[in-house]
Amino acid sequence: MKKHLLLPLVIGMIVLTGCSSNSENGATADTAGVPLPATAGGEGKQQSAPEAPAKEALGYGSTATSAPTAPVEGRSLIYRADIVVRVDDVRKAADTLSGMITTAGGFVAAEKRVDDPRQAQAQITVRIPSKEFASFMERIAGLGKEQHRSSNVEDVTEAIVDLDTRIAAQRASVESVRRMFERAATLQDVVLLEKELSQRQADLASLEAKKRRLDDLVALSTIAVTLAGPNTEITVEEEPDPTFLGGLKAGWKAFVSSVQTGSAILGFLLPFLAALAIPVLIVVGTVRYRRKRPEVTTSEATTS
Repeated sequence: MKKHLLLPLVIGMIVLTGCSSNSENGATADTAGVPLPATAGGEGKQQSAPEAPAKEALGYGSTATSAPTAPVEGRSLIYRADIVVRVDDVRKAADTLSGMITTAGGFVAAEKRVDDPRQAQAQITVRIPSKEFASFMERIAGLGKEQHRSSNVEDVTEAIVDLDTRIAAQRASVESVRRMFERAATLQDVVLLEKELSQRQADLASLEAKKRRLDDLVALSTIAVTLAGPNTEITVEEEPDPTFLGGLKAGWKAFVSSVQTGSAILGFLLPFLAALAIPVLIVVGTVRYRRKRPEVTTSEATTS
């Protein structure tokens, strides 16, 4: 009898604990990006305690805009880059790049080609092992004449350690509820524990999915490659300049753009305005003529 009386009390404590655990798990943000295990250099991760909770997807950790050189041992880093290269033959350069990717142990995540001789272009998203990142960027630049390059690195070591800790705690919680579920004696206890077990398993699966995404991004870097033909116009987005001169330059560009836009609108409306002006002038002329005619008639009558 005492065992049956204590079991509901223990179940209630588990439910309260699960609610607290769920609120903590909800604080871990989802991870965006292309799915990947291992640290940047394939080395083991640092197992120190996390200094702060995991932040929003791929936004955790520090971000550097300078070009990374090589993976840092003991840290989990995410490498990304964009590079634009002008080549003589886009198709040939793209095929050469595909062979380079295979040799480096990576793969093509996305590809788009334009074969028009006047606008020949290939946009290829490359995923390669992070340890090959720096050298692979140089090999891409060697395909032709480099026009633009930008890269950044994010340190997600603390976020991964935090996820590892949460996953371990959640697995222990799932096992605890599973053991109680196996010992449940009443239908009410079975239903309550089954619901709690399902919720905790779902939370565990969510944490594990976030961990797999981060591991994937750490293991394989992402490079967006644009191969442009000899006659292809290249448009590169400039980074905003926070200085006074940068603001002045941006303001002047906005002013010029506004004037050009206004001129374009005026040029578009001018034919319509001209077409409307003709009937308006006719109506105005007719009204004025009719107003002057009675005056002339009266003047003639008075004279006679």
